[in-house]
Amino acid sequence: MVGLDAPARRFDTVVMGRGTYIPGLDAGVTSPYSPLRQYVVSTTLPDSTDPEVEIVRGEPLELVRRLKKEEGMDIYLCGGGRLAATVLPEIDELIIKHYPVVAGTGIPAFSGDFRPTRFSPTQTETFSNGARVTWYSRA
Repeated sequence: MVGLDAPARRFDTVVMGRGTYIPGLDAGVTSPYSPLRQYVVSTTLPDSTDPEVEIVRGEPLELVRRLKKEEGMDIYLCGGGRLAATVLPEIDELIIKHYPVVAGTGIPAFSGDFRPTRFSPTQTETFSNGARVTWYSRA
């Protein structure tokens, strides 16, 4: 079985972009983050055939603002730099994973206009393989 199947501990909702959703869909995974509420932001995808996944054609910033007002746990943003840049005004925390590997080119974490936004580190965890995870809260 592919996908998330553990009970939610911190997040009960995921918002992802088309580019994040398509690779799983191409592999036959229509609900990659079950049991979370899943929203895919896309103007080009057809309606979802999976009842656990909602395709959102509207403004992602408005979606996130609406979701943050609802009761429940945190929202996980799982998308590319364009989606992250669009919803940046509503991002409360960053969780950055660092790996001791140089891979070359990659996808920017935030693409689009230059908008400096301050975050402050709140926690860091280092693993035996050299990987490190740092949590940042909006300053």
